[in-house]
Amino acid sequence: MKKITFILVLVFVGISYSQNYQFYNKKLTADQKEQAIYLEKNIMATCCFGGPVYMHGKNQMTEDAKITIRRLLIEGKTTDQVLDHFRNSIDTRTGQPYGNRILAAPKASETVGLVSYWSIVGFAVIGLAVLAFVIKKLLAKKDPPAANGSLSGDTLEKIESELSELS
Repeated sequence: MKKITFILVLVFVGISYSQNYQFYNKKLTADQKEQAIYLEKNIMATCCFGGPVYMHGKNQMTEDAKITIRRLLIEGKTTDQVLDHFRNSIDTRTGQPYGNRILAAPKASETVGLVSYWSIVGFAVIGLAVLAFVIKKLLAKKDPPAANGSLSGDTLEKIESELSELS
């Protein structure tokens, strides 16, 4: 009996959340719906941080995030304001704000985002420079030995000067 009651409560909660989600979703314009999907793809699911809200399975935390996104968009919030809302939300497990870890990708306008994006370019340039240097060194040709056992003019002069000193 307890199991049946528990299942019925879960079904009722799921239905109430889906109706709430549909309620907010109907109020969105086409641009706001695209913006909501963009935000769902850029905010991590807070239940396990196993992926963005958009790709995550249905549970209370992801559904709450979807509803919150839509509610904030209806209130006229911008994308950055919605992202800041989630970054400043308090994690119930730690009591601290989620911060940048709730974002699926760092914001490019922030120092951390700029460093992460430009470090890839920097390492690529450095790597290509090192590769070019190594290839140049490997392909550099040393003075080839004289053919047919003949010696160069400098070598012959040196030998002759050493021989004249000995005699």
